[in-house]
Amino acid sequence: MTALASCGTGLAAPHPSPFIAWWTRQFRGGADQVLEVRRWLEDLLPDCTARADVLLVASELCTNAIVHSRSGEAGGQFSVDIDWAPTLARVVIGDQGSVKTPAIAARTGDAGPLGESGRGLLLVDDVADDWGTASRPNRRWVWADVAWHSRGGLPLAAPGGLDAAIASNTMIHKAFPGTSIWWGHLSEVWWAAVPGSTNTHSLICAPTRDSLIKSLVRTYPRATGLTPFRAGSAPATLARPAIRSSPRRDQAGPGTTCATASPST
Repeated sequence: MTALASCGTGLAAPHPSPFIAWWTRQFRGGADQVLEVRRWLEDLLPDCTARADVLLVASELCTNAIVHSRSGEAGGQFSVDIDWAPTLARVVIGDQGSVKTPAIAARTGDAGPLGESGRGLLLVDDVADDWGTASRPNRRWVWADVAWHSRGGLPLAAPGGLDAAIASNTMIHKAFPGTSIWWGHLSEVWWAAVPGSTNTHSLICAPTRDSLIKSLVRTYPRATGLTPFRAGSAPATLARPAIRSSPRRDQAGPGTTCATASPST
């Protein structure tokens, strides 16, 4: 296995983010949850070649989190973040850590068997435009970037237009910290995931954005133990570090993967 190459000198301020939409969900650490993640992403993103690549990468990284980290133990959980821009989609899988660091096998002529993690990451390395890791004590994130527009990615769709959907998403993040909302491209309804929900049954859905917000007002404090954001108070900070894209792998040398991260601000 090749060790991860260190790119940069450690933690630093993140570059400006190109992403205009982002969503996060928590899942139980069971093998059946990989299918749940795929179903979510199929509804979240429009059907296109780029989405198929995102699903493939996400499936492999979720499987690795369940099989090779503490997330797969009794009571374990993992998170799935999707950051989206017209040119790029980023998948970030957060798990509960492991004594091992994710790494791919060296690309040699040896056809010997690879561990499941090695095979999965080889596939991620082939499909993703870039990938890497970030970690904190008992927490680890593996991220992968997939070019969106250049791989035939379609624009996001939502009633009222994309700009209105993005504005609503931003407002929801401020008013209900930790909550994600999205328009289902297949289900054709609005959805919300509040903090702590780890299964489909705990999601909130509604036919319109306004009715979804009304449901959140009734449900959010009871579901999370938190109070909605009010003027003059600070929204909750994200536990995930702000990921800074690494230099291209071909700049770091063959058979290496770069991983850098920055603390959220």
